[in-house]
Amino acid sequence: MTYLEQLVSAAIMGLGIFAEVVRRDLGSMNTFLVSPAAALIAAGLVVFVVTFLGMAGALRDNLILLKIFIGLMITGLLLQLIVGLVAFAFKDQAKNFINEQVSKGVKSYFADLDFKNTMDWVQERFYCCGGADYEDWEKNDYFRCASPGPASCGVPHTCCDRRARLELVDIVYIRGCTDAVLIWFEDNFDIFAGLCIGLLLPQLLGILLSYIYINRIEDEIDQIKTAPYGTWGGGDDTDAPAEKDTAV
Repeated sequence: MTYLEQLVSAAIMGLGIFAEVVRRDLGSMNTFLVSPAAALIAAGLVVFVVTFLGMAGALRDNLILLKIFIGLMITGLLLQLIVGLVAFAFKDQAKNFINEQVSKGVKSYFADLDFKNTMDWVQERFYCCGGADYEDWEKNDYFRCASPGPASCGVPHTCCDRRARLELVDIVYIRGCTDAVLIWFEDNFDIFAGLCIGLLLPQLLGILLSYIYINRIEDEIDQIKTAPYGTWGGGDDTDAPAEKDTAV
């Protein structure tokens, strides 16, 4: 399992590094939270280091490395649970935070390629416009109504609704993307619950197996320490170190 986790973490890091190189080549100046590429690199690096400690500890029967590994696994598992519980308990605050970040990203929509691509994809995928609603685009210099350009009082093309609806809806999506994404998560809660369980189970299994392995090593060490001469390694008396004669 550790080998598989290392391969996965290496693949994540490679994908993150590739995305970061492409982003820099395109001159994207990210201002929306943190660069997705940097997040991938960080996640891959953390998983790689933790799994390497576990693999090295298992191969060398090193109790220190194994205990560090199991400690990091438990810490990571607890952090994931805490983040999930906090996000659920403070979902209104989280929603407001996301709206604030989207509002900041809207201002640099054309300058920030990462945010532009992400926002365009979200608006097309979830049939929405802006963070809270379509009026968020008023904060962009090109789309604000006071702008003299051709995009004045407009929105990106990914906001356009081509289906026949009411008069206003025929022009742009009026639903905010934050609400649209949250509703989509709620509608697919069973799927995401299954994914979360699928991510947590390997971690729990790794912690359990590491704990069992550590106990086995400690039991073997205790047996060696308490074993009399002649039973070391299960050999004969000739295998034990010779006792020195002492004169009284």
